Amino acid sequence: MFRKPPHVKSQSPLRSSDRRKLRADLQASFPHVGSRAADLIPVKESKDAGGEVATAKFVAHGGEQGILYLVDGQPLFWRDLDSRLWPTVYALWKVPDMVSTLITHGPVMQKLFDGADLMLPGVITPQGGFPDFKYGEIMGVIVRGNPFPLAIGSAMVSKDNLQSSEMRGKGIRVAHTYGDTLWALGDKSDPPAEADYAEIAESDASGSWIEVETDPSGAATPAESIVEDSQELLQNVLATQEAEPTLTPAEMDELLETSLLTALKTRVYEDPKSLPMVSSLLFSNYITPCRPRGTALDVRHSSYKKVGKFLKAMEKRGWLKLKDRNGELTLVSVNFSHPQIVGFVPPKKVAGDEKPKAEHTDNSTGPSASNKGEKKGDVVSVTDLYRAKEKQLRLVQEMGGGKDSLFRNCDLHELVNGYAKRESLANPQNPRLVKIDSILCDAVLSKDEYNSVDFLPRDEIIKRLAERMDYYHEMKIPGQQEEILRGKVKPMEVVVEQRQGRKTVTRISGMERYGIDAEELAAMLRVKCASSTSVTPLPGGKSASSAKLCEVMVQGSKIKELSALLEKEAGIPFSGGKSRFVNIVQKTKGKK
Repeated sequence: MFRKPPHVKSQSPLRSSDRRKLRADLQASFPHVGSRAADLIPVKESKDAGGEVATAKFVAHGGEQGILYLVDGQPLFWRDLDSRLWPTVYALWKVPDMVSTLITHGPVMQKLFDGADLMLPGVITPQGGFPDFKYGEIMGVIVRGNPFPLAIGSAMVSKDNLQSSEMRGKGIRVAHTYGDTLWALGDKSDPPAEADYAEIAESDASGSWIEVETDPSGAATPAESIVEDSQELLQNVLATQEAEPTLTPAEMDELLETSLLTALKTRVYEDPKSLPMVSSLLFSNYITPCRPRGTALDVRHSSYKKVGKFLKAMEKRGWLKLKDRNGELTLVSVNFSHPQIVGFVPPKKVAGDEKPKAEHTDNSTGPSASNKGEKKGDVVSVTDLYRAKEKQLRLVQEMGGGKDSLFRNCDLHELVNGYAKRESLANPQNPRLVKIDSILCDAVLSKDEYNSVDFLPRDEIIKRLAERMDYYHEMKIPGQQEEILRGKVKPMEVVVEQRQGRKTVTRISGMERYGIDAEELAAMLRVKCASSTSVTPLPGGKSASSAKLCEVMVQGSKIKELSALLEKEAGIPFSGGKSRFVNIVQKTKGKK
């Protein structure tokens, strides 16, 4: 859930009454906490001792949403959309017995750090037997010999079903681990030292967390050696995560091709207006961020040696088309129907989620200087997202998603193609046609089609699925964090009309949602157009960022000047005088 950084909104302090409610909820959700709830959620804030409690809404990379609870900047809990309270590893290190735990080996814990779920074959049976737990219960995962959980998740089996399952299948669906991006939001501290939990081991005579292993001779492994072994394993895990293997030229070639295919099938496919694109921009802003996480691209270590040679080789395969423009190689089109591109499945984890920014100087003016250090060359971009409604939820769940999962267009392609392949629904005579089973029937058909439609083209299924789901969009504004908003993107409104006879004015509104300050825009238009401007507050509320909504008016018909200004200073892309982010309405009689 937190393998990639979540989008966290601004923090808000928690009132005393809400603190009491949170402590009560904490005690109800985790009875073992008891009076220690006051240690986790302070009763009141103190200038010397701290105790500041704040909340912040977040959206995880998979679309899961919730609320973070931070104490003195340390994330201790989060609440999901079902109002379920989850502890972080920081909270569990303060109160290790807050949740029931399962024990595993150090190498298995490394797999959990890498994003895997805990499988039952990797679970160690403790000396005193397993604790009582139910399916869906929040549980921790510990390394043998260490009582402090390093992972947290929900149980995929109950204690009663452990024996009948013969210790096979999933044990815990992991949501958060030590070392992930949620942990990185805190002070990035390590688990308590050996001395800290050795004390707990001495006081815990039941041995509930100490696993006693026997060697072939029947001698028990001392607890002290188990503790040392687990600490050493954890250090090896961290060292392994940072290590980067050296690749052979053939392996680097394969990595380059995978990164290019990922960039073409995701980012370029979702942003067709980015073409044509020079090869240097394609490599730095698209291919490099799309490499699988934990890898490093270096074209010099491949058999191609140069980016241009690599791209020309891919052109010969029929993936793309290149042209030489002004001495620079330029990507002009992509063959998305090529079998290798159609059949390619992008890796779920890539190195970067947003395009790298070009360097800039600090003497820029206008919105590009005011928007938190916006960098020249960046543009506003929007990714359409979709969330399943009730009728599409079953299809999503069948493919491992949930009610809070958000899908891009390419994800919907994978969802439909993956489901059709798994259920063998493709028509043998025409693979483009997919048989409509009961799940697809609910998801994409209307009632009057239930008994009349047996097959539909894949593209038609994807189109219908998108139309029937809830709309969301991810907005990326230069110099600001990405933000996921409900509904379709709302464009800026630009109206050219006549007033007082033959007098023409241009009115602009809605610029605040794109990070543009109305006063600054008016000032730049006044200089660029050599015309008078005015700023008028609009009746109504405020924008999502609490900025007052205003309307800017400039004398004359200034569409060309405004478009050039927005493209250069605010990064709003235009093509042929039009932009999906700007709605231009001409109310003049034949005037342009």
